[in-house]
This record gives sequence, C-alpha cells and structure tokens, in this order.
Amino acid sequence: MTEIVAVITGERGQREIVRPLAAVGVTCAVLDWEELRAKGGQAHARFLPALWKLVRAHPGAIVFTDMSSVFLALILVVARLHGTRVLLRLRGDPHAETRDQLRFHWQQREWPQFLRSVVSRLLDPTLFAVVDHFVPVSQWVVDRLGIQARASIVRIPVDIAQFPPRQHQSSTPLRLLSVTNFNYPQKVAGLSRFLESYGDFLATNGMSITVAGAGIAWESFRAQHASHAQFPGFVRDVPRLYTEHDVFVHFSDLDAFPYVVLEAQAAGLPVIVNPACGMLEQVEQDVNGFFVDLENRPSVEALLLRLRDSVELRAQLGARARETVRERYGLAAIGEQLRRVLLA
Repeated sequence: MTEIVAVITGERGQREIVRPLAAVGVTCAVLDWEELRAKGGQAHARFLPALWKLVRAHPGAIVFTDMSSVFLALILVVARLHGTRVLLRLRGDPHAETRDQLRFHWQQREWPQFLRSVVSRLLDPTLFAVVDHFVPVSQWVVDRLGIQARASIVRIPVDIAQFPPRQHQSSTPLRLLSVTNFNYPQKVAGLSRFLESYGDFLATNGMSITVAGAGIAWESFRAQHASHAQFPGFVRDVPRLYTEHDVFVHFSDLDAFPYVVLEAQAAGLPVIVNPACGMLEQVEQDVNGFFVDLENRPSVEALLLRLRDSVELRAQLGARARETVRERYGLAAIGEQLRRVLLA
C-alpha cells in the first residue's frame, strides 16, 4: 500500500481523512495544523519545516490535504521537490466561499480578514490547476469547479455510534433545529429567508426553532432574527442537541454536502432542506426528508403542520434517515472508497 501523508486542519481532517482510512487498515503520517497551533509559538513559521520533514521521511508517499491558499502553495512546492502527488479534499466550492467572505469583510470594514480572503482569491485558482487529483464530497462541487477529469467523489463519513437515535414523542411546541456555519453569509441566507417568512407562523402554530452555530456573521444574524428563534451559539454537545429536537431544517445556497444534515439523519431526525447544492444528493423526498421551495408558502406551511401533528410520520422518516446513514456513510465504507482513490 502506498504511504499517505495527511496534511489536515483539525477535527474535520481527522474525521474525513485519517479515521476512515484507519478503519480499513490504512495508517497516515499526519501533520495537523490545529495540533501545531496548540503547541504555541510561531506555528506559521514551524509549518514549512514540519511539512518538509514529514514528506522527506516518507519518500514516494501521496500527500492528501484539505488545506488551501498559502498552505496549499507550500504543500505543492514541497511535494513537487520530493516528486510526490497531491490530492485535495474539497468540502465545497472554495472560490464561491472566498467571494462570500470578501463581500462580508468589505461591508464590515474588517481589513486584515479582507486581505486574507484576497490572498485566497488570487492563489487558489492557480493552485487548483496544478493539484494532481481532487476528492470532492459531491457532484455539485465537481460541476461548479469543472474538474470532472480530475475528481473522485467520496462522501463524508459519520460515526453513527456518537448519535443516539431520537425517541419521537408528542411535544408542544414542535421543536425545529438548525445547525449552521456563520462564517459564510451565503450559507445562512436561505435560513434568514425562512425565519423572516415563517417565524410568526411557527409561534402561532405551536412550534419553535433553535439555531445553533458560530462564525463571522452570527452576531448580525442573531440581532436580525432574535424574535423568531433561540440562539445558543456554539454548542459542544451536538448529539444531545439533536435528541432535544424533533425536525432538522437546513436552508443554504452554498453547501456542497453539509455534515450537519448527515448528523441529524444519523440521530434519527427527519430533515427539511431547500433543493439546492449537494443536499439534492443527501435527501430522498418523502423517504428520509423533504425538499421545499421557500417561496411556496402553502406547501411549506402544510408540511410543517403535518409534521407537528404526526409523531408516527416523524418517527418513520427519522428511522429511515438513520438507516440511510448507517448503510452509506459509515467510517469503513468511506475509508474503502478513499483507499480505492489513493490506489488508483
């Protein structure tokens, strides 16, 4: 088996690269940026020496990374000097995400963050042109970036044992949940439209909604929608959060294959999403969730009332959602897909 050098960013890289490969017997030599930062000191200055040492210690290894911008530039330089290939994990459309952040930081006059986004905007298209192979999470990413000839889709793994199944019982009010990343305003634009259009309807009809998450746009979003939702901020015990709610909603215009949807499904929650992005590849209509057009008010209201009034429906959809995750997105299943990509 070809050796793998995983150059990753914290928990997401561990979850999507290191752990699934370990589940099928493939051990990675790991450089984790978050672990490097945790050691203190000048982490940026130590990144290049640590990378050079690791790649040099594993001649002929494939470098598998989820990092972009300046970090990806350094990785590509070191890999080329050592004659090794670079595979890039893509969780979304980084070009669109960078444009989204550019607009936000410009509006907020946050110049250091704006300049970092400018660097990413300038570097990433050039760097992506020389990456050997991409490992995106969805067809949506492949189509947006036009990388059909250099891409192998591998979904996101979920350790279903971490998410005890929701025991659906009648409750008043019906509790909706959304967990989202506020670092990309475009990702929460759809949720904003939902709260503006249906916030009063939820309250009038015995329903409530919790919006968990953190990021650059959290404060402004919370201030705008405080009357229609509860905002606990960053929640560490996410599995418990799922067990305390009845239905998961996720309305995004910029999500490739959101992990939070998989988490909710793993916890046995029916999900409601808008028919956009990679969520079209996650949800089966009337089987493990629903697609809704937020502009179709009668349809959305009818669905919410239907879920409010039927514990049996919520339980049935939630059980099927959990089974979908168990069948398709376990660590070993995703690890085997990664292993085949790396051996190709």
